[in-house]
Amino acid sequence: MKNVNEDIRENAFFDQTYLDMWGINSNEEMFFYYDESNNCRKFWLNSEKDDFNHDPDADFVLAGVASEKELKLSFEIVQERFGLQKNIKELKSKTFFKGRDFLNCVGTKTVTALFSLINDYDLFIHYVHINNFFYTIVEILDSITDPEEIDSYGFDYFVLKSVLFDMLHPRIKNVSEIMIKYAYPNIKTEDIRGFCLDLCELLGPKYEMKPEEKYVYGVLKRAAGYDRLLFIQDNEEYLLQEDYASFYVDRIMKFPKSKHCFDEELSIQSEVERLIREYGNGDLSSYSFVNSTSNCLVQVSDLVAGLLGKMYLFFNETSKVSFRKIVEELSDLQIENLCELQQSRMKSDARNKGFLQSITAIGLLNKENDFFDMVYSERNKRRGK
Repeated sequence: MKNVNEDIRENAFFDQTYLDMWGINSNEEMFFYYDESNNCRKFWLNSEKDDFNHDPDADFVLAGVASEKELKLSFEIVQERFGLQKNIKELKSKTFFKGRDFLNCVGTKTVTALFSLINDYDLFIHYVHINNFFYTIVEILDSITDPEEIDSYGFDYFVLKSVLFDMLHPRIKNVSEIMIKYAYPNIKTEDIRGFCLDLCELLGPKYEMKPEEKYVYGVLKRAAGYDRLLFIQDNEEYLLQEDYASFYVDRIMKFPKSKHCFDEELSIQSEVERLIREYGNGDLSSYSFVNSTSNCLVQVSDLVAGLLGKMYLFFNETSKVSFRKIVEELSDLQIENLCELQQSRMKSDARNKGFLQSITAIGLLNKENDFFDMVYSERNKRRGK
């Protein structure tokens, strides 16, 4: 796997041409507040349990709110807005969303209050989320083919990453067992053949595959004869993600003129500082880690991150064919809160294409767009439009 330093060095968001192409304005002078959800610190394979150490469908989310000016939000306002009892001293998603799945969360007055506050104070939501399984298996594709070859066959590099994910995700338990069998991502040269052929066997009959799937199957089978798999050899056995520090640094470096306020995260703070000194401009004044009790907007960000973490788990686990029935059975409050969530995302995306970042399969992004389209249609139907 690529280490953190390689992630920073090769991150396309630090190339101005790329930023301009995607409409990302890195000159924003804003105040960003953050918290995280589904933070497993390290993502690895547990060889004793033949499984991942963390639910691979529970995406890591670093998210929150942003404002154009520094905003001092008192806890008294928060108490009033969210109808908190006097004994509650902090907004925490684990308290308000505990035991609730995504759809149950969006049926609460807490979520209504959250988006009311976001709208009234003209806040923008922002996030980066990482599908751990997707982020892990794309290294396989990068080790068996390259963008130039993919293009020569008339396929799209990013689409093929999604195709590989779609082929492996339904068999995720079997994939994890194969990874553990071959000490992924440290495949020994003598094990390359076995690793590639074991994965091919999982994918099913080639005659049933679509053209993109046949290509992936073909280059994987071809790789069984390789003596080198660049990105999945010479790494620490079973370790899939060392930490998530590079994603904190990504936000700081992407918007260097802004101020970034993160919830305290002792496990990565020193690594963030080291990376900023080495790869950034060395200016440590543009960000801070604070105890969330001292900053109400970090607490609000906790709710945003918690809600989004549950949202991506919902999309990862729920089949698209079930969406229609799910949407038809939603309450009016759920429908309205889902529309508020989507409108907040659209507002942020319109302001700056860099506010919302997803590292996941294209198919999953299309799936979530389809879901929200159905939600809007259902709202219009209930309003008689």
